[in-house]
Amino acid sequence: MSRYISLFFCLCFAFSGTAFEVPKDFNKHLSLPFAYTQNNSENLAELQQSTPLWQPVPSGFLQLSHTMQTIWLRVPLSNSSDLNLPLLLSIHNNQLDEVSAFVPKENRSILVPPSPYQFVDEQRPILHEAQLVPLQLPAQQHTVIYIRVKNSEQTYLPLSLWHPIEYLKYTSKFNLLYGILAGLILAMVLTNAAMYSFTHKHYFLYGGLTIAAIWLLNVHLYGFSHRYIYGDWLWLQQYGQTLFMLLSTWLFIPLLKTTLVPKSAVRIQRALNILFQLSIVIAIGLSLFPHRIALPIAFAYCFALAITYMLIAVAAWQRDAFSHKTYLLLFLLLFMVLSYQCAFELSLLSGAVLDRPLTYVCYLLISLAISYALARRYIQDRDDKIKQQQARLAQTRAEDALLKERIHLQAQAQEELESSIDERTFELEVTLRELEEKNRELEKLNMEDALTKVKNRRYFDKRVIMEVRRSRREQTTLSVVMLDIDHFKQINDNYGHVVGDQAICAVAKMIEQHLKRPSDEVFRYGGEEFVLLLPNTQEQGAKELAEQIREDLSQVQFDFGTAQLSMTLSAGIYSAIASDSKNPTIFTDLADKALYQAKQQGRNRVIAYK
Repeated sequence: MSRYISLFFCLCFAFSGTAFEVPKDFNKHLSLPFAYTQNNSENLAELQQSTPLWQPVPSGFLQLSHTMQTIWLRVPLSNSSDLNLPLLLSIHNNQLDEVSAFVPKENRSILVPPSPYQFVDEQRPILHEAQLVPLQLPAQQHTVIYIRVKNSEQTYLPLSLWHPIEYLKYTSKFNLLYGILAGLILAMVLTNAAMYSFTHKHYFLYGGLTIAAIWLLNVHLYGFSHRYIYGDWLWLQQYGQTLFMLLSTWLFIPLLKTTLVPKSAVRIQRALNILFQLSIVIAIGLSLFPHRIALPIAFAYCFALAITYMLIAVAAWQRDAFSHKTYLLLFLLLFMVLSYQCAFELSLLSGAVLDRPLTYVCYLLISLAISYALARRYIQDRDDKIKQQQARLAQTRAEDALLKERIHLQAQAQEELESSIDERTFELEVTLRELEEKNRELEKLNMEDALTKVKNRRYFDKRVIMEVRRSRREQTTLSVVMLDIDHFKQINDNYGHVVGDQAICAVAKMIEQHLKRPSDEVFRYGGEEFVLLLPNTQEQGAKELAEQIREDLSQVQFDFGTAQLSMTLSAGIYSAIASDSKNPTIFTDLADKALYQAKQQGRNRVIAYK
């Protein structure tokens, strides 16, 4: 023991030259300078034997990385006054795994706390939101405090020195303020829970759960949960910020689904369902990762959710949805408070937790905005329900009056109807006969080509489907012949369109004269092109008919008054037993290809498709 005491005092005097001077009227020093070293020693003797290399931290704030698992702090203090000074050394971070302080007392060094295998809250000599080490600084002496910190996660280590009375004033002021704010948030939780029990509106339940998660996040961030709720649960102390931040952010999803996003927006509703399920998976999965990895992932995901919420609020603003401005302000506050917290985690900002009221204020405003929006939604729903009831009542009264008037008119009309029913029946029969005649005329017009009076293309499309089905059903050969007047464009160019129309009519009439069977039909396919539909006709028969038409046409000299001319035509034939009734166009397509071959081979000829 004497060896340890001697070693301790040697260390004290070795570093007394750089000690922090504590004046007689000392109140506080928020950024206490110290030095640190990474060393796995379990006591001062091992530390001295390892010849540590101390690195100064003049700012009093050390950012810990995941590699700094065991570090020693050296805090030299000097009291030049004639009085013993009571002090409190504050390490304002309750997420550290283990803190052991070596304090000089009665010419010996003691370990605070005595057991290194207990939880963090049991290691502190004073039960408080921060880690406090009480000191009695002797008069006219130099004192060196050694602190061993074990840490498995990436966090921060702020060191400050206080007079006990000044620290009591400081914490009392903030505890009163934060207690009032926490009480207001908790009151809103209870209000939403009561509204849900009265109205059974699910958005009050989701709003209450969201505000409750916000309350848990704030009491965790400011250390009140560590002091009053779950101080013995180290795992929740380390992962509480990650889990409660995720919970307070993704609980907005069911709230949005029941308030801001209409049920008709199916895609957005489906996307929110996926986000909700993904959030649950992430919340469970992050608890399996180290805290240094889980917290950045949680921040990134919460930022993504906040941006998504803002986009939904902007879309609601564009369609002038109810309370859209409130929700947009709410999510802007959420994004701002997440950015504020992230800045401290990234060491862009620093300071004691109690000196960060912006987080509490923003979350209080978010809770107020949620409660306000839900209250307005309930009032709007109630007013809409009253209006609907009044509208239904007025509609029922109007329907009753209308029903009475209708019964009266119906009785009067019944008498008139009975007196005129015979006359109306006769008129109806006449009208029906006229309609039948008109229908026949329209059907004929619909079937016939207006110029040539043969069947038109529309009727051909129907007939070819019927004949293809018959060919497939009866296994008979169907022949389709495509005919086209040769050099018809020259007729139009040389003699005019009137002579061209007369030529088309003459060709159509000649083709009709060559058809002997009732089942054989000619159709005008378009322009100067005609098509023959020949059921139950082999290729040879179709070819003979086409050759006869072609030969007779080439021998006739037509006299159209202003012009005398002769014409020729080319024909393409396709004959087959239909195998696919769903593809009737194959007959016209292949016959048209054969016609194209006839044109290519010099016109005025008949070609069968092979």
